[in-house]
Parts: sequence; C-alpha cells; structure tokens
Amino acid sequence: MIKLSAFEYENKLKNPQNLFKNTFKNKSFIHGKKLTEFEEKFSKYCKAKDCAGVSSGTSALQLSLLALGIGPGDEVITVPYTWISTAECIKQVGAKPVFVDIVPHDFCINLVDINEKINKKTKAIIGVDLYGNVCDIDSLKEFGVPVIEDAAQSAGALYKRKRVGGIADLTCFSFYPTKNLSCWGDAGAVTGSSELIKKIKILRNHGQTNKFNIQTVGWNARMDTIQAEILLNKLPYLDKWNNRRREIAKIYDKELDDLVEIPTENKESRHVYHQYVILHDIKDLELKLKKQGIQSRKYYPVPLNKFNAYKDNDEYLHSEYCGRYGLAIPVHQYLTNKEVKTIIKAIKDSV
Repeated sequence: MIKLSAFEYENKLKNPQNLFKNTFKNKSFIHGKKLTEFEEKFSKYCKAKDCAGVSSGTSALQLSLLALGIGPGDEVITVPYTWISTAECIKQVGAKPVFVDIVPHDFCINLVDINEKINKKTKAIIGVDLYGNVCDIDSLKEFGVPVIEDAAQSAGALYKRKRVGGIADLTCFSFYPTKNLSCWGDAGAVTGSSELIKKIKILRNHGQTNKFNIQTVGWNARMDTIQAEILLNKLPYLDKWNNRRREIAKIYDKELDDLVEIPTENKESRHVYHQYVILHDIKDLELKLKKQGIQSRKYYPVPLNKFNAYKDNDEYLHSEYCGRYGLAIPVHQYLTNKEVKTIIKAIKDSV
C-alpha cells in the first residue's frame, strides 16, 4: 500500500537506537544536555532569538498564550478549518476563540475577514500554516496585536526568504511522528523573543525557575531528552526531505491541474507540503484509491464552529467547502517517481 505518511519508513532506519544513544548512556531523560542542544540548533536553524522544547504542538500554543498574558475576557482570532489544538488552546486559557474564514486553495487565514472581527478584546491572532503553506505573517502583524504562528505543519518553510520560526512574535511547532520533522512520540517547540521564551520555559516545568523554586502556576509540558536527541539527528535532513516533497507536488500540479482543484503556494512563501490536498467532486475517489492500495484521507471535514464546544452563529463557506471536498494524497519524501505516477494514473482513471 502507498501510505499517506512517511512514519513507517523512518522506523526502518538502520540501528535506530543510535538516535538516542547519548541520552540512554547518561540517563538524562528529562532536561538533559541534548534538549538544550536541540533548542540552540533549532533556534539557529530558524534564525530565531530563542527556543523552548515542549511536550506537544498543543502545549506550545497554550503556553504561548499564557506567556502573552491572555486569559478570561480576552479574544483570539483564528480559523475554524484546522486541527482542534488551534482553538482548544484558546479555550484552555479561558479566552474566546473568534473565527474568520480561510482562502480556498491556499487554506490560510482570510485577512479581509479579520477587519470585521477584531476589536478591543482581541489580544492575539493565531495564523495557521495549513498543510505547510505559510500564511501572510507581515500582514497579520499590521493589525497591531501579537501574532502566534501555528507552524505545526510548516517546519522548514520560508516566508519572504526567511525561515519560519523567526518571523512571528511566537511560532509553535509540532514534532508528532507524521510531521515533516518528527520524533517518536509527542513533542513540540516554541521559538520567538528571549523574554517570552524565558516565560515559557518556566511555565513548561511546573512554574519553576529551577528545582523547588516555584514562581507561578505551571504545567508539566516538557520535551523529554530522547525526543530531542532524535530531532537533532533528523534536523540536518529536513531541507532535503522538504525539497523532495516539493518535487512531488510539482508533478501533481502539472498532471492533475485539469482534473481537480490543486493547492496553491502563497507567492511570498515556500510551501513544504506536509499534505498535498486536492479539492474534487469525483464520486467515491477515496474508496477507488483504496482499492488500488493508495491511502488518502479527508482532513478537517467538519469546521470547528460546527462543534458545540466552539459553536458560533456565523458561516464560513470556504472552510465548509474545503472540509467537504478536500482530500490528501501521498506526498512524503520516500515516494518513488514510479509510485507518484501510479497515484496520478489512479486519479485519472477515477474520473
């Protein structure tokens, strides 16, 4: 079967125990040297001022809001067409998520719609780099509130020739096993200003500046050292892997443009195609691909505003359209050209 994710291939690396041999040898499983090393190397890679490794992309978002002092009575603008974490973290700190629609095909936040929702209660905007396409960070900054970039799917992407991670006020990453840069468990990171990252490092470790020196209410949201060491070993390959994803996406663009609606790349960014999502109305396409051994998947079929926990009275037509007609097809770096041709043929034969 041609899988949607590259995770199974990465588990076949030779001698995988070498990816965390130093941590195992030193027994430094929590806050070990490899975590500090990863934070330093990843912040340098992103050209960010500082980095905090945390337990997940969700905790990265939550701690970012807390570091900005956002809480009850505040509002945070974001999109309903995204993974639940983006809005969940807003609720977790007691604030209100305020939704605006996306732009179809690039799947990013609609800047025009923000003007209708922003007000004195708005304390931040969370822009989502959905499927690896970077939202317009500079334009978001012009609204005059802190910008949190949800870069869970865009590690290694570029915006105006700058690496994602050093552009927004805070940038949140996920290293979940299926991501472009992935570990073998749940982990994440936040990059941004040294002052805010210092707060996040305290919040992630039970509110301690050091052991038993408790400064505030905190969380257990640390990245363990084994995951950090795995990420250190993978980071040098990230650009190569992303380049291969882009090569595959270009082939899809050329071959599928007349059959389905293909994703677009924002002109200011360099898409890294965590997912390649087509929009189509081909009857039973997912089932037809499955019968040929090709995995595909719908992402975010129900916009978050449709769930009771996040319900509002507005309609987000583009989000609903993408949820209804979007389908992710394999795009990971381990696909061969022969497999890519097989996928294209299967889609063409399904029309």
